[in-house]
Amino acid sequence: MKTMKIRILGRAAALLVAAIGFSAFLPAQQSRNHFDSDAPMREPAFFDFVTLGAPGEAQWKVVTEFNPPSAPNGVSQVLAERPSDSIGTALRRNVRMRDGKISLGIKRAAGRGGVVFRMADEKNYLALLVDPLSGDARLLQARAGRTTELARGRAETNRGWAVLGIGADGAKVTATWEGKPLLQATDPAPVAGRAGIATAGPGIMAFDEFVIDPAASPDAPK
Repeated sequence: MKTMKIRILGRAAALLVAAIGFSAFLPAQQSRNHFDSDAPMREPAFFDFVTLGAPGEAQWKVVTEFNPPSAPNGVSQVLAERPSDSIGTALRRNVRMRDGKISLGIKRAAGRGGVVFRMADEKNYLALLVDPLSGDARLLQARAGRTTELARGRAETNRGWAVLGIGADGAKVTATWEGKPLLQATDPAPVAGRAGIATAGPGIMAFDEFVIDPAASPDAPK
């Protein structure tokens, strides 16, 4: 009887190891947040809220918007007065990526908004921020808490809502605005990390249709 129990436990352990090994090769899953199932004036579900750069409070709420990409709701950082070099982020929970695609609908308003990605921790990340009124777009890199600009572009901002797209493939990072090229840069030290919606400095920004689409692991079987 004791020998049989040992054999059963051994088989169970082998199956568990096999399952863990197999899960490492499962295809990466797309994450889409349209906020239409969230209750208005509450924090969006499945997000963590972190401030990067200079300290500064941020408050994220689901809000009913006029003609967003996915009606009726979007999400906003609702504090108008914030330090200019403070980035409030809503990080998507349980999603990490190095390579892949990200897209985000951004409302035309006074402020700077966009995406934080490849965020290893609060001092190491990339942030692409766009001013929807001026069209100024900047890709910033933080390494060990020191921020540098990797690239700059200019977006055409004549619509109420527009879609920012980001592509990350190893050292190559590209961005589009409404499907048109916005900027291109080299990330000298690409790492996997978290991704989220970001707003920097003063102004109330609104967002919708946040999609993270990680690329399959290069070690996955073809």
